[in-house]
Amino acid sequence: MTQQEFNNLSKRYLKGQATKDEEALLVEWFNAQPPQTDLSLSIAQKNKIEKRIWQSLHRQINPFSSRIIVNMGWFSGIAACLVAGFFWFSSSSASSMRQRQIGATQAIEETGIELKNSTQVEQEILLKDGTVVLLKKNSSLVYDKSFNKINRVVYLKGEAFFRVKRNVTKPFIVHSGTLITEVLGTSFRIKPTANSNLIEVAVSTGRVSVYVKKMNRSLEQNGVILTPNQRVMFDVSAQSIISSIVEVPVPLVVSEDIKAKLVFQTVPLQTVLNTLSAVYGIEFIVANPKVKDCRITADLSELSMFTQLELICKSIDATYEKRGTVIFIIGDGC
Repeated sequence: MTQQEFNNLSKRYLKGQATKDEEALLVEWFNAQPPQTDLSLSIAQKNKIEKRIWQSLHRQINPFSSRIIVNMGWFSGIAACLVAGFFWFSSSSASSMRQRQIGATQAIEETGIELKNSTQVEQEILLKDGTVVLLKKNSSLVYDKSFNKINRVVYLKGEAFFRVKRNVTKPFIVHSGTLITEVLGTSFRIKPTANSNLIEVAVSTGRVSVYVKKMNRSLEQNGVILTPNQRVMFDVSAQSIISSIVEVPVPLVVSEDIKAKLVFQTVPLQTVLNTLSAVYGIEFIVANPKVKDCRITADLSELSMFTQLELICKSIDATYEKRGTVIFIIGDGC
């Protein structure tokens, strides 16, 4: 039910005007709520807020109604949900949930369940397929009531991090307007950029297919395949995708063995780059073959990847350039 429908039904219940089916719907709504989240309020603040809520509820209850029997157990839970300020679930049964596509001539319509984070902290959602979604504040997620039965499709407005449960028979698909992100099982983040028409998709693990949905159902889609430490910036206005490397690449596997591998003693540059490629999953290309044999002696452990590159290039009088998802090493040789 929508929030407005919930408000109207609650008023009818408090006045003793709700039918048994409507009372059952309220109970079902309450039981479907996720665990409450503590908003780090003091006990005094919580008590003060809860007192105001109960005062408001008692003012609306009709004491002369012979039909109303207030189930204090679950109604107390509703009051607690209001204190916590957690998610509002809405099932648009009569009217479909509509998400506008900027730059498209049509709109995607989806009848289903909406999860909206109205708190000030990131909230964790566990979907039916085992996928975990970390939903940022002021963001919402919509999925069909039949989610995971035939397919796994969700609609995101705002920012979220996904840890997708792997299922090779049912790709997990996220719609962000006309931008579509499709995976089998991996982790990635979708983030609109503040004060711009850009949406960022960055991959942490696995492989992600990102493409723009064409309304004419063309066999060709404008898209790319992303691997760890890669990202795309989608321009909503231009409907274009630009691939690049994330701002802070992280090792694919963190272990003590990696630290030992990042200590080099008079080894060719190509050997160093091969090691970095294995650690970060990023491709490095040396533009001038003469530079490949330059000798490197350095301890690159405990440093960020781009700091490592700066030290390497300074030692052989070279520079590096980011070109899409590839890094070029440019120099004249040793």
